[in-house]
Order: sequence, then C-alpha cells, then structure tokens
Amino acid sequence: MNENTVQRIQRCFDDAGVFGHLHATALHDRRREIGVLPDEQVVLASVFKLPLVIAFAQMVDAGEIDAAEQTTLDASERSPGPTGFAAMVDPVTVSWRDAARSMMAVSDNAAADALLDVVGLGRVSGALDSLGARSTRIVSGIRDFYTTLVEDCGSTSLGEAIRYIQSVTSLADLASFDPANPRNNVGTCRDMTRMLEAVWRDRAASSEQCAFIRGVMAQQVWAQRLSAAFPFDDVVVSGKTGTFVALRHEAGVVEYPNGESYAVAVFTMSTRARLILPAADAAIAQAAKLAVAALR
Repeated sequence: MNENTVQRIQRCFDDAGVFGHLHATALHDRRREIGVLPDEQVVLASVFKLPLVIAFAQMVDAGEIDAAEQTTLDASERSPGPTGFAAMVDPVTVSWRDAARSMMAVSDNAAADALLDVVGLGRVSGALDSLGARSTRIVSGIRDFYTTLVEDCGSTSLGEAIRYIQSVTSLADLASFDPANPRNNVGTCRDMTRMLEAVWRDRAASSEQCAFIRGVMAQQVWAQRLSAAFPFDDVVVSGKTGTFVALRHEAGVVEYPNGESYAVAVFTMSTRARLILPAADAAIAQAAKLAVAALR
C-alpha cells in the first residue's frame, strides 16, 4: 500500500470535514489494492441497492421471477423519494427489470422497495453470503428505514425528523447513523468492491444478468462523485450512490480503454447534517482519483 497516497486521501476527507472510508482494487490484478478504513462498517443509505439488484438477478437466473413481468406501483403505496417513480403522482406500470433499472440509474426508492418486497431480505442475505460479503447487513428497505428514523427522532413525519437531524449539533447519538444499531443497513468498502468484482467477472449471477447489472450501473445519472474524477469520453464509470443527510457514498467501477478496470468504494459522513455539501462530493471524486492513480 502506498502510504503517501493513503495520507493524501485522508487529507481529502479532512479538508472536506467528513469521516471517510475507501477501498479500491485493480480487477485485472486483485493483489493490487489500497484502503482507508476499508473494513469499518458504515450505514449504507442507497448503496444497499447494489446487493438488492444482485439478489434480483439471482432470482431471475433461478426462474423465480420473470424480469419482463409487469407490476403496477400505486402512488398511495410507493415509498417517498425525489427521483423516479417515487416522485410521480400517478400509478406506474413497469417491468421488474425496468424497476431495477430505475432503482440503480436514478436511485428510485419506490422501485427499490417494490423489488425488495418480491425479492425478500432472505434472498438478499443469501446473495451476500454467496459473495463473501460477510460484513454487510441488509435488514430493511427505504420504507422501514424512514419509519425507524421518525421513531428514533420522536417525530410525527419524515420531514419533521429530517429537520430535527439538521438541528442537532452532533450526529453521534442518533441511532439512524450508528452502524452498531441492528436496525440499520450497514456494510464496508471492501465488501462493496468484492461484490463489484463478482459482477464484473460474471460470478455474482449468470453472464447475462451480470451484464444487465453492469449496464444499469453505467446508466447512473449522478456525475458529481466518481464520474467527476474520470471525465474522459473513453473511460466508463459505472456506480451506485448513497445519500442521506450526512451520508454521501458511491461504489463503482472505472474502466479504461486498454482493458484496465478498478473497483472503488468511497463512504463519507459529515460531522453535521447538511443536505447540500459539494465539498464531500468533491472529496469522494478526489479520493477515488488518487486511489486509482496509485493502483495504475
């Protein structure tokens, strides 16, 4: 491990005022890796959608679900969120595979919870076990997380809970941001790169389903984190973000035209609850850039 690079990555996190974790590895040479607290558990936010889409793909392979089957997401039952079907007001009919696409490409909460309802937590846990991601725990979807958040904050609504979080001077005592809380989805950066490696090497599911996952991750619309570090037309960045108040994460793969590819996971938590924090996004990009450059 390049200690100088680790120090520079840590400085990125410090300058942005965030607690940071990182793991990066060369997929074409797994012996090459770099990490900053890569095995410390962190609350995942929407990064939990990565193991969920893998579990969905495994169900498709097993013939337990038809990816093209249509489902209707009713507005009165959909989980809230700012993107995708979660932000719409009318019923939406969509195939399961396109629900998975919306979940990954725009981090659609409604699509994620609909998929989790049919996939089940047991299947997600099984997928994690099959890939050796033993430090990752998925216990709920977005709907249940929001319910827990409202309860933990002693609030009557999600909006009120978020306003409460923004008002506190320290997040250390809030259960919703504590990885030791058994009601939270948690994971490590190393587990994320392990899952990404399995997807990119067609080990997480069939080659057809792994190609589907890679495709929907390449369609992700958020460009301010990993993608910002590699702004080149011939470099493909595929990823999954996670964002909730103080949490800003991304796990993804950077592919160069010469065949080199690198799995990178960066998790951050700000010391204060900030809905807008460009410095944290920039720190994720810079940390990823430093890690990949060191591995190259």
